[in-house]
Amino acid sequence: MVYQGDALKYIYETPDILRSILQGEQGILRESVSFLENRKISEIYLAGSGSSYNSAQAVSAFAKKLLGIRVFPVYPTAILEESFLISRDAVVIGISQQGTSAAVIQALDEMHRRGIATLSVTGEYDTEITRHGDANLYIECGYEDAGATTKGYTATVVTLLLLICAVAQSHGKISQEEAAGYKSRIEAVVNNMSVVLDDSQLWCERTAEKLKECRDLMILSGGSLDSMLREGVLKFSETCRFPVRGYEAEEFMHGMYNAVTEQVEFLYLFPAEGYEVQRMKRLYGYYSSQKNRQYAINMPRDGMSCMGENALSCRFRGDVDFSVLEYMLPQQLLFVLTSRARGIDLNRPKDPDFHKYMGSKLV
Repeated sequence: MVYQGDALKYIYETPDILRSILQGEQGILRESVSFLENRKISEIYLAGSGSSYNSAQAVSAFAKKLLGIRVFPVYPTAILEESFLISRDAVVIGISQQGTSAAVIQALDEMHRRGIATLSVTGEYDTEITRHGDANLYIECGYEDAGATTKGYTATVVTLLLLICAVAQSHGKISQEEAAGYKSRIEAVVNNMSVVLDDSQLWCERTAEKLKECRDLMILSGGSLDSMLREGVLKFSETCRFPVRGYEAEEFMHGMYNAVTEQVEFLYLFPAEGYEVQRMKRLYGYYSSQKNRQYAINMPRDGMSCMGENALSCRFRGDVDFSVLEYMLPQQLLFVLTSRARGIDLNRPKDPDFHKYMGSKLV
């Protein structure tokens, strides 16, 4: 499928879209919350592939904290292979932005056959997935007519966060005041997004020009940003079409460093705080001595002087529960701009026959 939209435009639309979702929360969540509010829930499985899986991973820790139950981000194949292990009181939430993921639809059908409650999550009305869940939750971000999900990913994360808050409140896990506090924090992050985009634009333009000759990129981050790390690897691979790998910093130190050559370039995604910040700074220092080209988002101020223009200092809010929402913006700008610098039209798939042959999406 060839798309016609502008991915960069969608990124800049994101703050307004998320504000609209926050304002329309009650209507957006009505069907899904009604379906879940009086239901015994032993555990939740968030099933998706690609960006849908990454959005599931982005909210799973928050869901565990608020609901006090096990919450698993899973690939749909895992659901199909291990369906016999899933409790009859579980809820399986299938996520597909365009509503055409064949594996997610198959997983929902298998759960329905076994009498397990299912919820579909999609950004498209009347798409195929909506006919395979017991209830539906729509991502109200408008059609994304582009070859790589940007606003759809972030809107999915916000919508799932709001669903978690609403279900936690309806099940008596948190009070109305606590739910309002979480939503206020999400709103504060959303309202700061325009600042993050302003801070990021020129740096991403300069860095994209440097990355256009990249042949091997490694993205390093901390565990709290693992979902964003995965999304970055996916999107740089999808749009820039060079080898990309991503590792949590400590994992990288236990073997992955052996794959580093002089051609490897590094992109560091520094968490707002925590043990891994110092470990990543030490990694940066080591590969500086090895003369590898390196870039960093949210480099601590005491390390900025040695990185110069290769480090992006952003006015992030640094909310641990919701930082993925703001950290994703400069990464999205960077992969779209790098794709353009490399002369790639990300709206045209490299292999247009792939999904048709594999049956991985309904076309």
